[in-house]
Amino acid sequence: MSVELIIRLEELVDRLLSDRAELLRKNQSLVAERDRLAADRGRVHAELGELLAKLDRLEGRGA
Repeated sequence: MSVELIIRLEELVDRLLSDRAELLRKNQSLVAERDRLAADRGRVHAELGELLAKLDRLEGRGA
């Protein structure tokens, strides 16, 4: 194998490793955002449940 091919392969491996590291960083960011959104959804779900329970109580009192 020629020196030029080895150098080219090393460059390609370096680029692939850099791309992989960047994708891992982006993935971590997306996972964190997903977790925040899931927490928000859980909070909103709980608040809506409380509101629906209050509405049920108010409808029961008004009837």
